[in-house]
Order: sequence, then structure tokens, then C-alpha cells
Amino acid sequence: MPHTKWKQDFFTKVEPIAMVDPLAVVLGAIGEGEPIYYSYADCVKVAGHACASVSSAFQMTKTALKALYGNETPVRGGVSVRFGGDRTSGANGPIGQVIQFLTGAAIETGFHGLAGKYGRSDKFVYDEELGEEYPNGISAKFTRDDNGKSVVVVANPGAIPLTPEERAGAGFMPDVIKGNAGSEEREKFFSFWQGKNKKILLEEHGAFTVIHVA
Repeated sequence: MPHTKWKQDFFTKVEPIAMVDPLAVVLGAIGEGEPIYYSYADCVKVAGHACASVSSAFQMTKTALKALYGNETPVRGGVSVRFGGDRTSGANGPIGQVIQFLTGAAIETGFHGLAGKYGRSDKFVYDEELGEEYPNGISAKFTRDDNGKSVVVVANPGAIPLTPEERAGAGFMPDVIKGNAGSEEREKFFSFWQGKNKKILLEEHGAFTVIHVA
């Protein structure tokens, strides 16, 4: 079976998010109670690249679902999300796309449901007021639809420390993007860029804060 040959081996070392999906069950895609696994590599496919925003979106969602469900398997389509910020600002759009993909919560164009059940549309909202309430990072409020339990997760990937070598690698970004960098410069940039992703996904650094709202 053909498979993607990722340049970064840590992609496959990130623990996936297990979800049950009632819609997938009712339409015969998977058996009752069987989990569907969503990997970080899946999110890279959705976004088309791996960056700190994509990594933060994955970790924010994983962190929120753990806080909301504990030892239960989270229900895809069973969580509503308010994202702190305007949809067109910075990387808010791509971050939102990853969170939507993982949770099933969708903007107004999402699935409208079957016979009044399994709807996904309007469960993901960009909320500028929430962003103003938590201005020091990337914020999102996750709410279980069945019991109303909510948590806000705030990510601050900029607080993750970098080594001098990693900071030096960041300086090659303009030449890499323009196609002017040599192979050694490109590898140094990759070491910085993907090294930050690896830290976000696999290391403890206090960059994610969980605030229990209800």
C-alpha cells in the first residue's frame, strides 16, 4: 500500500486523538463504539504544511478533549467551539480548519444533519470578544453539547524556549521561501521550524493553559 514518506520522523510519534463518531456509525462507515484515530500527520495533510499554528491547533484540541471527557472516548460532532479571533486574521483560518477537522464542529457551511440529528454546521464560531478576553495567546472555548461542560484552552507557542542554533536557523527563512537558500541553509531552517513543532507536540513546556469555565 502506498504511503506518505514524511521528511520528519516525529510526525508518526505523536499520539493520535481517538474519537467515536455516531454519524459514521449510522451510515455504516465504522462499527458501534469503534474509535477513529486522527493523527498529527492527518492535520498536516489538511493544512498542507506543518507549522507552529497547526501543531498548536492539534495540541489545543487534544488538551481540551482530555479535560472535557477524561477517560471517556470523545464524541466527534458532540463538541461546539468558539475560537478567539477574527477568521481572516493571521493564522486563525488555518488553525480553525484543523480544530474543525478534529472535532467535527463546522462553520455555517458544515453538514446540516439527518432527521434533526448529527448536525455539524454552526458549531464552530470565530469570536473576537473571546480573543480580547484572552489576548496573550491563541484561545478557544470547547463545550460538550450533551452536558454543557466547557473549557478554554490558551496556547502560547511563542513562550517555548529556542536554542541559539534554532534562532540562527530562523534567519534563513526568507531565502528558503524565495528559493535562494543552499542545502545546508535549508536544513538549518528545517531544524528550527520543525524543531519547534516537535517541542509543541512532544515536550512539556507550559505553553498550553486549561481554564475550566463550567
